[in-house]
Amino acid sequence: MSLDTLPLRENHSQPNPSAGFGHSATSVVLDPSNPATGSSLTPVLPQAQEAAPKDPAPNWAEFQPTLDLPTRHGLTELKRQIAQDDAGKWDLIVPKDRLILSRGQLVLPEEHLDEHPEFLALSPWATAQVCQRLGIPAPYFLRCPSPLQDAQFNHWAWQSGEEPDEEQDGRQGAPRPWLLRCKAQTVRAVLSDRYRPLDNADLVGTLVPILEDRFEVRGIALTPESFHLRLVDPRLAREVLPNDRLMVGVHVANSETGRRSVTVDALVWRLVCLNGMVRLVRGKSLLRQRHVSWDRPRFADALNRAMCEAVTAGAGLIDRLQAATREPVPDVEGVIRAIGQQAALTQSVQDRVKQALLSTPPPQQERVYGLVQALTYTAQSLAPDDRYDLEVLAGRLLDDGLPAPVKADALIRRPNSGRMLGDDRLPGG
Repeated sequence: MSLDTLPLRENHSQPNPSAGFGHSATSVVLDPSNPATGSSLTPVLPQAQEAAPKDPAPNWAEFQPTLDLPTRHGLTELKRQIAQDDAGKWDLIVPKDRLILSRGQLVLPEEHLDEHPEFLALSPWATAQVCQRLGIPAPYFLRCPSPLQDAQFNHWAWQSGEEPDEEQDGRQGAPRPWLLRCKAQTVRAVLSDRYRPLDNADLVGTLVPILEDRFEVRGIALTPESFHLRLVDPRLAREVLPNDRLMVGVHVANSETGRRSVTVDALVWRLVCLNGMVRLVRGKSLLRQRHVSWDRPRFADALNRAMCEAVTAGAGLIDRLQAATREPVPDVEGVIRAIGQQAALTQSVQDRVKQALLSTPPPQQERVYGLVQALTYTAQSLAPDDRYDLEVLAGRLLDDGLPAPVKADALIRRPNSGRMLGDDRLPGG
């Protein structure tokens, strides 16, 4: 059953063991006793699978359609951007000991030169993956001059047996081939040959039948490493404050380069400033599909069910946000410091959160609603993956509660040995 069935009634179906992916069955069914007015929407979960364990059932009667929503993107534009991004992409599986690094460029074996360029540049992400696979610290490798980088790569890539072979029960064996994912003359990812592509075009092709006549595309973010898609349902919206309308939505993400799995999450979208807040359910995404063995029918079924669950979880988050408009934050600056310390936010991000909070109407500047909206507003200025992480943080703070305030003179100074949310370095860089 698709997501576009209106209106709906409860249907406590049993989990479908053939559906896979660790999700119980979710269905939406037509209620013959209710005229199709579109004013009631109740995607149903089995009783054992609540969308959010702390939430009461959403009051669906309070949701009303948003009829004046300006068009942002459409399915045609989504397909166009995906097709444009796919131009020039190609893959090649090659034994790693047949590869050479020369003057910072990867040289392919001679037998592949009829179809592919001889010299390939490594993207920053692919460089980090090469370092991880060869056991070379990425910061050290990036500081080396080009001749030393060549020597390091060629020495370790030609060593046999440093990568465990699963076919030999994890024992050291012959080096496994690498999957090079390329675009034109650039290597965009270096992955195991066990990697099974579930590309953005595959994902969008599976999504289109679910999206038609139900969801609107409100955000598309395509980077060399990741893809984020933001969908909203105009028929599910509520005002939590005067002229402050929130809409239920779904956040879908993917990576073709090994950065992330396919994920589906609940989303709340704020019409007044285009903020988005992502809600994890029981600390995880509603769907998390790794790039391993998969088939389209099972994936499509799991995707549809996860989106049904996301609608219910998003509606519950709006209920929680409305309550947050009345919850005070006694020490706003201290709480921001605590969030920054616990979530490894850069000082720049923390400062932008404070500025966003100052632009909030005074009653909300010292309430939980204003604080989490300041976080999601700040997220708009970040790269797509960091934006997602900060929006997840805002949803988690709303569900789990704010940390205890930290005084400025009580901050624990830790050496920054890794990447902080809001800086522009890739992991390992």
